[in-house]
Amino acid sequence: MYFKFRARITSILFCYTAFAASPDEWRSRSIYQVMTDRFARSDGNLVAECDVEAGKYCGGSWRGITQRLDYIQEMGFDAIWISPITRNIEGATAYGEAYHGYWQQDLYSLNAHFGTSDDLKQLAQALHSRGMVSRIRVISGDELLILNVFH
Repeated sequence: MYFKFRARITSILFCYTAFAASPDEWRSRSIYQVMTDRFARSDGNLVAECDVEAGKYCGGSWRGITQRLDYIQEMGFDAIWISPITRNIEGATAYGEAYHGYWQQDLYSLNAHFGTSDDLKQLAQALHSRGMVSRIRVISGDELLILNVFH
């Protein structure tokens, strides 16, 4: 029993690390950091109104990033670092909406404002087809603080 369990864990860890870049591989990359909501909208509109002072969502999405990969790659970047992808608190707070992705509420759900799981998968596929990679910001430990402040 112990050996079966250990073999499963080892195979899972091997599969996980096979897809992760090493620190040396990341050091050789040129990374473009993207605040998903502020970068590119799904409808391709580059001049849409967005009142950033109001602190509201502006419509940027994973599909919008996918559509603008030429722009990023032409600037010489071969990796992107996107906003946290988890579901955030909804609605207005004293500090605005959670457009930045850092006020997570549910670690197991995606932020629907940024798109669907298929949109995120398509972004990853588009990046890899260009020889590019992605880095996703993961926020752990902040959830408790956010729930205490806003709820």
